[in-house]
Amino acid sequence: MKALLNSMPGATPHRFSYKTLKVATRGFTQKLGSGGFGSVYAGVLANGTRLAVKALETGGGHGGHKQFVAEVVSLGTISHVNIVRLCGYCVHGSSRLLVYEHVANGSLDQWLFDSGKRSLSWESRCKIALGTARGLAYLHEECRDPIMHLDIKPQNILLDEDFTAKVSDFGMSKLLTGKDITQVVTGVRGTPGYLAPEWLLNSIATKKCDVYSYGMVLLELISGRRNIDPGKLASSGNALDWYFPMWAVNEFKAGRLLDIVDETVRRVEILPLVETLFKVALWCIQDSPSVRPSISRVLQMLDGPCDVPEPPLDFQFYYQQQRAPSANVSVIAPVSLSIEAR
Repeated sequence: MKALLNSMPGATPHRFSYKTLKVATRGFTQKLGSGGFGSVYAGVLANGTRLAVKALETGGGHGGHKQFVAEVVSLGTISHVNIVRLCGYCVHGSSRLLVYEHVANGSLDQWLFDSGKRSLSWESRCKIALGTARGLAYLHEECRDPIMHLDIKPQNILLDEDFTAKVSDFGMSKLLTGKDITQVVTGVRGTPGYLAPEWLLNSIATKKCDVYSYGMVLLELISGRRNIDPGKLASSGNALDWYFPMWAVNEFKAGRLLDIVDETVRRVEILPLVETLFKVALWCIQDSPSVRPSISRVLQMLDGPCDVPEPPLDFQFYYQQQRAPSANVSVIAPVSLSIEAR
């Protein structure tokens, strides 16, 4: 690890002692959240600096250490207002800890889907959409070696006190070096609903995979609804009941665009902006990566003076269905849903 950090250009992340982080987090008792990766704890250093400490669940295996290295390498030498800042790391026995800046308002998914949170204003949603796109544009086009994030979703978009978006969680990220424009990523991981078809079907990852995931996030920002409703998925055979993107396209084609908008912010005067964001989202989630725009083009469509062209509406949706054919085997099966232009 030390040799890897020494080979990185510019300043490298600070190495914290385990004792320092244990004291800062009050013995790892101030839990902010948890997931398959491990747990995140609030911490305060002796000088008053507030931190978020992510303790990776390595299980002593190679996978957890690989995720740890991916985050340190990806975030260790980059700086952007829309990328969460990695302050340092800690290696202590089998423990792997990542230390981030404290981000006051938590993750986007809490604001969109947690009924206990106050609703996000329409203006904040637009700001988050732009900020996330700018963060991705920095990763894809401004870093010395482009970075594919490969896990863009509301849970991995943090919001500061001003609701500035900060892309986080780089455990699945990949560096593109030299002439690389694609990578074969074996063992499909990720969250159902956000994986691009080419990655799901062929294990081929490109920057356009991030664009696809970003399009799904845009739809969720507009609607306040998850792209897949797991409760309805189990009870209904009609995809329009549980797969929001497909229902939203049908509403758009029927001239009912305002019905797609989260009812807490729904008003006629925002309809032109809704149409812009929705069309951009549809461009991003095209099933063919060659049809999807680059993230810089997405920014131009969101923030530029020109109208967004009409997106193709005759494409397929793919989602990931988790099946368990036996007690010991878990399979992610891609399911295709077609929609035709009318």
